[in-house]
Amino acid sequence: MADSVTQQVQQTTMQSSLSSPAHRDAARGHVEKMFRPGELVWLVGETYDANLGMWQLEILRLGGFARWAHQRYRYDEAADVLYFLGETTLSDEAFRVARERGALFPKA
Repeated sequence: MADSVTQQVQQTTMQSSLSSPAHRDAARGHVEKMFRPGELVWLVGETYDANLGMWQLEILRLGGFARWAHQRYRYDEAADVLYFLGETTLSDEAFRVARERGALFPKA
């Protein structure tokens, strides 16, 4: 049992290292193009799917109707395309909790 867990961790580590930092930076760059000057944005999730060759980024920012929103994007590194996966409006309390877990989006 412990061997299978160790094997799973090693496989996950190997899969996450298949994409270069340049691809991750490209994904962030595509998302960043949509930000307004001076806008506060938090990066709350960033994962790489080795099977699809795609980065998924999750951010917090002001969405429609001047409410905080959790937005999800997927970047296809082979096609160099960013897909918007949707957004969820957050209550003030949910925003505070999510913001504490995330970090300000690293802008270039």
